[in-house]
Amino acid sequence: MDSNDRTNAQNRTLAEVGAQLVQARRKATGLVHASGADLSPQERDWFGRPCLAELDPPPTPHLCGCGDYRGSGGEEPCLNSWTDFTGPDFGTGSPTRICEHTEFEHAQI
Repeated sequence: MDSNDRTNAQNRTLAEVGAQLVQARRKATGLVHASGADLSPQERDWFGRPCLAELDPPPTPHLCGCGDYRGSGGEEPCLNSWTDFTGPDFGTGSPTRICEHTEFEHAQI
């Protein structure tokens, strides 16, 4: 289904689901990190490196929806794109954003 064919309620539900998934990944990453567990590369890939940065309004400050760092590392910006279902809709559907946050703003395991 094209995102333009969804109702506002469906888009809000998808945005809420996405936010809950990102929060769950962040919590899981924090638990693993706090435990001091040594993860294999495959396990680290499973957790991913979701962005922990907040986006400026509109609508209100909200978490970046980027699910995993895609960049060259360090201060280089993340080039991952994602659909911001919580962002403004100017009649063309939810905007597609590019993360552009640094590697250090993403979860570290």
